[in-house]
Amino acid sequence: MDSIALKTYAKINLALDVTGIREDGYHLVRMVMQSVDLFDEMRIRLVDRAVQPEPVALKCDKYYVPRDSRNTAFKAVQALMDTYRGAFGELGVRIDIKKNIPVSAGLAGGSSNAAGVIVGLNSLLGLGMPLEEMCDIGAQIGTDIPFCIMTLAADSKWHIMGGSTCALAEGIGDVLTPVRPLDMWAVMVKPRLSVSTPAVYRALDNIGSYEHPDVESVLNGLSEGNMQLVQKGMGNVLENVTLAEHPDVAELKKLMEKYNDSMTLMSGSGPTVYSLFGSKRRAVNTYLQLKKDLKDSESSVFIAETL
Repeated sequence: MDSIALKTYAKINLALDVTGIREDGYHLVRMVMQSVDLFDEMRIRLVDRAVQPEPVALKCDKYYVPRDSRNTAFKAVQALMDTYRGAFGELGVRIDIKKNIPVSAGLAGGSSNAAGVIVGLNSLLGLGMPLEEMCDIGAQIGTDIPFCIMTLAADSKWHIMGGSTCALAEGIGDVLTPVRPLDMWAVMVKPRLSVSTPAVYRALDNIGSYEHPDVESVLNGLSEGNMQLVQKGMGNVLENVTLAEHPDVAELKKLMEKYNDSMTLMSGSGPTVYSLFGSKRRAVNTYLQLKKDLKDSESSVFIAETL
Protein backbone atom coordinates (compact mmCIF):
# COMPACT_ATOMS: atom_id res chain seq x y z
CA MET A 1 0.00 0.00 0.00
CA ASP A 2 1.46 3.37 -1.02
CA SER A 3 -1.42 5.72 -0.09
CA ILE A 4 -3.93 6.17 2.66
CA ALA A 5 -7.03 8.33 3.13
CA LEU A 6 -8.17 9.58 6.50
CA LYS A 7 -10.31 12.13 8.30
CA THR A 8 -8.80 14.42 10.93
CA TYR A 9 -11.09 15.95 13.53
CA ALA A 10 -11.62 19.34 15.15
CA LYS A 11 -11.59 19.84 18.91
CA ILE A 12 -13.26 22.19 21.35
CA ASN A 13 -12.00 23.19 24.80
CA LEU A 14 -14.38 22.47 27.66
CA ALA A 15 -11.90 24.13 30.00
CA LEU A 16 -8.65 25.97 29.32
CA ASP A 17 -6.48 27.23 32.15
CA VAL A 18 -2.92 28.58 32.11
CA THR A 19 -1.00 27.55 35.22
CA GLY A 20 2.45 29.01 34.55
CA ILE A 21 5.20 29.63 32.05
CA ARG A 22 8.44 27.70 31.51
CA GLU A 23 11.88 29.24 31.17
CA ASP A 24 11.77 28.55 27.43
CA GLY A 25 8.62 30.65 27.09
CA TYR A 26 6.14 27.80 26.66
CA HIS A 27 2.98 28.21 28.73
CA LEU A 28 1.89 25.45 31.09
CA VAL A 29 -1.75 24.58 30.62
CA ARG A 30 -4.47 22.51 32.19
CA MET A 31 -7.26 21.99 29.73
CA VAL A 32 -10.01 19.54 28.83
CA MET A 33 -10.40 18.88 25.12
CA GLN A 34 -13.23 17.12 23.31
CA SER A 35 -13.20 16.06 19.65
CA VAL A 36 -16.17 16.74 17.38
CA ASP A 37 -17.30 15.26 14.07
CA LEU A 38 -16.11 18.20 11.97
CA PHE A 39 -13.21 16.96 9.90
CA ASP A 40 -10.68 17.65 7.18
CA GLU A 41 -10.08 15.00 4.52
CA MET A 42 -6.52 13.92 3.77
CA ARG A 43 -4.75 11.59 1.40
CA ILE A 44 -1.12 10.73 2.07
CA ARG A 45 0.97 9.08 -0.63
CA LEU A 46 4.45 7.62 -0.76
CA VAL A 47 6.05 8.68 -4.06
CA ASP A 48 9.31 7.63 -5.72
CA ARG A 49 11.76 10.54 -5.61
CA ALA A 50 12.47 9.93 -9.30
CA VAL A 51 8.88 11.09 -9.93
CA GLN A 52 8.70 13.71 -7.17
CA PRO A 53 12.19 15.14 -6.52
CA GLU A 54 11.18 17.16 -3.46
CA PRO A 55 10.83 15.16 -0.21
CA VAL A 56 7.45 16.72 0.64
CA ALA A 57 4.75 18.01 -1.70
CA LEU A 58 1.56 19.43 -0.19
CA LYS A 59 -1.65 20.50 -1.91
CA CYS A 60 -4.77 22.01 -0.37
CA ASP A 61 -8.13 23.10 -1.73
CA LYS A 62 -7.87 26.42 0.15
CA TYR A 63 -5.47 28.81 -1.58
CA TYR A 64 -4.54 30.63 1.63
CA VAL A 65 -3.23 27.53 3.42
CA PRO A 66 0.61 27.41 3.31
CA ARG A 67 2.11 24.57 1.31
CA ASP A 68 5.61 24.75 2.75
CA SER A 69 7.32 24.39 6.12
CA ARG A 70 4.88 26.89 7.66
CA ASN A 71 2.25 24.14 7.42
CA THR A 72 2.04 21.80 10.42
CA ALA A 73 1.40 18.74 8.22
CA PHE A 74 4.55 19.58 6.23
CA LYS A 75 6.49 19.93 9.51
CA ALA A 76 5.18 16.56 10.66
CA VAL A 77 6.65 14.83 7.60
CA GLN A 78 9.97 16.56 8.18
CA ALA A 79 10.00 15.45 11.83
CA LEU A 80 9.35 11.84 10.86
CA MET A 81 12.00 11.95 8.14
CA ASP A 82 14.51 13.23 10.69
CA THR A 83 13.63 10.42 13.11
CA TYR A 84 13.09 7.55 10.64
CA ARG A 85 15.24 8.55 7.67
CA GLY A 86 16.06 4.92 6.81
CA ALA A 87 12.38 3.96 6.61
CA PHE A 88 11.75 6.46 3.79
CA GLY A 89 14.67 5.37 1.60
CA GLU A 90 14.13 6.92 -1.84
CA LEU A 91 10.51 7.78 -1.11
CA GLY A 92 8.98 11.22 -0.84
CA VAL A 93 5.57 12.14 0.58
CA ARG A 94 2.63 13.84 -1.11
CA ILE A 95 -0.20 15.23 1.00
CA ASP A 96 -3.60 16.36 -0.32
CA ILE A 97 -5.88 18.17 2.11
CA LYS A 98 -9.52 19.15 1.74
CA LYS A 99 -10.22 21.68 4.49
CA ASN A 100 -13.61 21.63 6.18
CA ILE A 101 -12.36 22.82 9.59
CA PRO A 102 -11.94 26.61 9.43
CA VAL A 103 -8.37 27.89 9.54
CA SER A 104 -7.01 29.84 12.54
CA ALA A 105 -10.20 29.14 14.42
CA GLY A 106 -9.15 27.64 17.76
CA LEU A 107 -10.42 24.25 16.58
CA ALA A 108 -7.02 22.58 15.94
CA GLY A 109 -7.55 22.10 12.22
CA GLY A 110 -3.87 22.40 11.37
CA SER A 111 -2.90 20.30 14.37
CA SER A 112 -5.30 17.58 13.26
CA ASN A 113 -3.62 17.52 9.83
CA ALA A 114 -0.21 17.04 11.44
CA ALA A 115 -1.68 14.26 13.56
CA GLY A 116 -3.04 12.65 10.39
CA VAL A 117 0.43 12.68 8.85
CA ILE A 118 2.02 11.05 11.89
CA VAL A 119 -0.65 8.36 12.23
CA GLY A 120 -0.90 7.81 8.46
CA LEU A 121 2.83 7.46 7.85
CA ASN A 122 3.18 5.25 10.90
CA SER A 123 0.76 2.89 9.15
CA LEU A 124 2.08 3.26 5.60
CA LEU A 125 5.72 2.71 6.58
CA GLY A 126 5.04 0.14 9.29
CA LEU A 127 6.97 2.18 11.85
CA GLY A 128 5.18 0.55 14.77
CA MET A 129 5.26 3.67 16.92
CA PRO A 130 3.21 3.47 20.12
CA LEU A 131 0.90 6.36 20.99
CA GLU A 132 3.40 7.92 23.41
CA GLU A 133 6.13 8.18 20.76
CA MET A 134 3.78 9.67 18.19
CA CYS A 135 2.60 12.23 20.76
CA ASP A 136 6.21 13.11 21.64
CA ILE A 137 6.94 13.85 17.97
CA GLY A 138 3.70 15.85 17.66
CA ALA A 139 4.46 17.91 20.76
CA GLN A 140 7.64 19.19 19.10
CA ILE A 141 5.45 20.81 16.44
CA GLY A 142 2.34 22.06 18.22
CA THR A 143 0.47 22.01 21.54
CA ASP A 144 -2.77 20.41 20.29
CA ILE A 145 -1.18 17.75 18.09
CA PRO A 146 -0.77 15.05 20.80
CA PHE A 147 -4.50 15.21 21.58
CA CYS A 148 -5.38 15.06 17.88
CA ILE A 149 -3.20 11.94 17.59
CA MET A 150 -4.98 10.45 20.61
CA THR A 151 -8.32 11.12 18.89
CA LEU A 152 -7.25 9.25 15.74
CA ALA A 153 -5.91 6.40 17.89
CA ALA A 154 -9.43 5.94 19.29
CA ASP A 155 -10.38 4.44 15.90
CA SER A 156 -9.60 0.73 16.11
CA LYS A 157 -8.54 0.57 12.45
CA TRP A 158 -5.17 2.12 13.39
CA HIS A 159 -4.40 -0.59 15.97
CA ILE A 160 -2.98 1.95 18.43
CA MET A 161 -3.56 1.46 22.14
CA GLY A 162 -4.63 4.34 24.38
CA GLY A 163 -6.84 6.41 22.11
CA SER A 164 -9.56 8.72 23.42
CA THR A 165 -11.71 11.50 22.01
CA CYS A 166 -11.70 13.46 25.28
CA ALA A 167 -8.74 14.14 27.53
CA LEU A 168 -7.17 16.27 30.21
CA ALA A 169 -4.06 17.92 28.74
CA GLU A 170 -1.35 19.24 31.05
CA GLY A 171 2.24 20.43 30.74
CA ILE A 172 2.47 22.14 27.37
CA GLY A 173 -0.42 19.99 26.14
CA ASP A 174 1.72 16.87 25.89
CA VAL A 175 0.70 15.13 29.13
CA LEU A 176 -2.63 13.51 28.34
CA THR A 177 -5.09 11.64 30.53
CA PRO A 178 -8.10 10.05 28.78
CA VAL A 179 -11.50 11.14 30.08
CA ARG A 180 -15.00 9.86 29.41
CA PRO A 181 -16.21 11.79 26.33
CA LEU A 182 -19.35 13.86 26.03
CA ASP A 183 -22.40 12.67 24.12
CA MET A 184 -23.73 16.00 22.90
CA TRP A 185 -24.05 18.28 19.88
CA ALA A 186 -21.94 21.38 19.26
CA VAL A 187 -22.94 24.45 17.27
CA MET A 188 -19.84 26.46 16.36
CA VAL A 189 -19.51 29.92 14.83
CA LYS A 190 -16.26 31.18 13.33
CA PRO A 191 -16.17 34.95 12.65
CA ARG A 192 -14.16 36.10 9.66
CA LEU A 193 -11.06 37.08 11.54
CA SER A 194 -7.94 35.28 12.62
CA VAL A 195 -6.32 35.27 16.04
CA SER A 196 -2.63 34.69 16.73
CA THR A 197 -2.39 32.07 19.48
CA PRO A 198 1.14 33.11 20.59
CA ALA A 199 0.03 36.76 20.75
CA VAL A 200 -2.99 35.85 22.89
CA TYR A 201 -0.82 33.93 25.36
CA ARG A 202 1.66 36.82 25.54
CA ALA A 203 -1.14 39.28 26.21
CA LEU A 204 -2.52 37.04 28.96
CA ASP A 205 0.84 37.33 30.76
CA ASN A 206 0.20 41.07 31.13
CA ILE A 207 -3.17 40.60 32.85
CA GLY A 208 -2.78 40.77 36.60
CA SER A 209 -5.54 38.42 37.73
CA TYR A 210 -8.51 36.65 36.24
CA GLU A 211 -11.02 33.94 37.03
CA HIS A 212 -9.91 30.36 36.42
CA PRO A 213 -12.13 27.51 35.23
CA ASP A 214 -12.91 24.73 37.69
CA VAL A 215 -11.17 21.98 35.75
CA GLU A 216 -11.82 19.41 38.50
CA SER A 217 -15.55 20.05 38.26
CA VAL A 218 -15.44 19.42 34.50
CA LEU A 219 -13.46 16.20 35.00
CA ASN A 220 -15.79 14.96 37.74
CA GLY A 221 -18.83 15.83 35.66
CA LEU A 222 -17.49 13.91 32.67
CA SER A 223 -16.60 10.92 34.84
CA GLU A 224 -20.05 10.84 36.43
CA GLY A 225 -22.02 11.86 33.33
CA ASN A 226 -23.21 14.91 35.28
CA MET A 227 -23.64 17.83 32.89
CA GLN A 228 -24.36 20.26 35.72
CA LEU A 229 -20.85 19.71 37.07
CA VAL A 230 -19.37 20.07 33.57
CA GLN A 231 -21.31 23.30 33.06
CA LYS A 232 -20.24 24.63 36.48
CA GLY A 233 -16.55 24.19 35.72
CA MET A 234 -16.37 25.30 32.08
CA GLY A 235 -14.20 28.31 31.30
CA ASN A 236 -11.40 29.61 29.10
CA VAL A 237 -8.88 32.11 30.47
CA LEU A 238 -7.94 33.18 26.93
CA GLU A 239 -11.34 34.83 26.61
CA ASN A 240 -9.87 37.58 28.81
CA VAL A 241 -7.69 38.57 25.87
CA THR A 242 -9.61 37.66 22.71
CA LEU A 243 -13.02 39.02 23.80
CA ALA A 244 -11.41 42.27 24.96
CA GLU A 245 -9.36 42.76 21.79
CA HIS A 246 -12.11 41.65 19.38
CA PRO A 247 -15.52 43.10 20.36
CA ASP A 248 -17.16 41.19 17.49
CA VAL A 249 -16.26 37.92 19.21
CA ALA A 250 -17.67 39.20 22.50
CA GLU A 251 -20.90 40.17 20.72
CA LEU A 252 -21.05 36.78 19.06
CA LYS A 253 -20.79 35.04 22.41
CA LYS A 254 -23.62 37.19 23.78
CA LEU A 255 -25.76 36.28 20.78
CA MET A 256 -25.14 32.57 21.23
CA GLU A 257 -25.86 32.81 24.96
CA LYS A 258 -29.38 33.92 24.02
CA TYR A 259 -29.98 30.36 22.83
CA ASN A 260 -27.80 28.61 25.40
CA ASP A 261 -26.72 30.65 28.41
CA SER A 262 -25.12 27.75 30.29
CA MET A 263 -22.76 25.92 27.93
CA THR A 264 -21.37 28.54 25.54
CA LEU A 265 -17.62 29.13 25.39
CA MET A 266 -14.79 30.23 23.13
CA SER A 267 -12.56 27.40 21.93
CA GLY A 268 -8.78 27.72 22.23
CA SER A 269 -7.51 31.23 21.57
CA GLY A 270 -10.57 31.82 19.38
CA PRO A 271 -12.23 33.31 17.58
CA THR A 272 -14.66 30.36 17.29
CA VAL A 273 -17.43 30.28 19.89
CA TYR A 274 -19.46 27.12 20.47
CA SER A 275 -22.57 26.02 22.35
CA LEU A 276 -23.27 22.49 23.56
CA PHE A 277 -26.69 20.83 23.43
CA GLY A 278 -27.91 17.51 24.75
CA SER A 279 -30.67 17.41 22.12
CA LYS A 280 -29.97 17.11 18.40
CA ARG A 281 -33.25 18.86 17.65
CA ARG A 282 -32.35 21.86 19.80
CA ALA A 283 -28.88 21.99 18.27
CA VAL A 284 -30.26 21.94 14.72
CA ASN A 285 -32.82 24.63 15.54
CA THR A 286 -30.10 26.84 17.04
CA TYR A 287 -27.84 26.19 14.04
CA LEU A 288 -30.60 27.28 11.65
CA GLN A 289 -31.47 30.33 13.76
CA LEU A 290 -27.84 31.45 13.91
CA LYS A 291 -27.57 31.06 10.13
CA LYS A 292 -30.45 33.54 9.88
CA ASP A 293 -29.07 35.88 12.54
CA LEU A 294 -25.65 35.97 10.89
CA LYS A 295 -26.68 35.88 7.20
CA ASP A 296 -25.40 39.41 6.63
CA SER A 297 -22.11 38.74 8.36
CA GLU A 298 -19.15 36.77 7.11
CA SER A 299 -19.28 34.30 9.97
CA SER A 300 -19.40 30.56 9.29
CA VAL A 301 -21.77 28.33 11.26
CA PHE A 302 -21.14 24.62 11.84
CA ILE A 303 -22.89 21.81 13.63
CA ALA A 304 -21.27 18.56 14.73
CA GLU A 305 -21.74 15.71 17.17
CA THR A 306 -19.12 15.05 19.82
CA LEU A 307 -17.05 11.91 19.20
